[in-house]
Amino acid sequence: MSVDLSRFELVEENGVVNVAAEKLIDIATYLQGQGFEYFVYCCAAHYPASETEPDRALVEYRLRRIPVPGAPGTDVVLRLWIPTSDACPSLAGLWQGADWQEREQFDLVGVRFAGHPDLRRIMLPEDWPGHPLRRDYAIDTRHFPWR
Repeated sequence: MSVDLSRFELVEENGVVNVAAEKLIDIATYLQGQGFEYFVYCCAAHYPASETEPDRALVEYRLRRIPVPGAPGTDVVLRLWIPTSDACPSLAGLWQGADWQEREQFDLVGVRFAGHPDLRRIMLPEDWPGHPLRRDYAIDTRHFPWR
C-alpha cells in the first residue's frame, strides 16, 4: 500500500488495515482526500459467540485509487469487527456506491450501519424473518412462496 496511515496508529497486515469503528469515518475521509475515489465493495460475515469472542460481524470495505499517469493505482481494505449489538458507521455519505452495498449487508447478514440514509431491506421482503447469511440462521426455515 502506498498511502501512509501511520497518523491513525494503524497496522497494515497483508494489504488489510484493521480499523476501530470510532475511527472509520476519519480514516475514510482521509483516504478520499488522498485520491481513493472508487468504492469497490462492502461485505460482511457473521461470527457467532464462542468461548473467547462475543457474537460479532466482520465488515470489510475496499477502496481504490485509480491509476493516473505518474501515479499507480492502489487498493486499501479496511476491516472492522463489530459486535452484533452495535452498529458500523456508514460510508454512504462519502461514497454513493456504499449505499446499496451496505443495505445488502444489512438485509442478508444483519449488520446495522449508523448514519445510513435509507437502511432497509433491499433483496428480501420487509417481513422476512431474520437474516439468511447469518451463521445462526436455520437452513431449513420455510418461507412462502420459496419453500
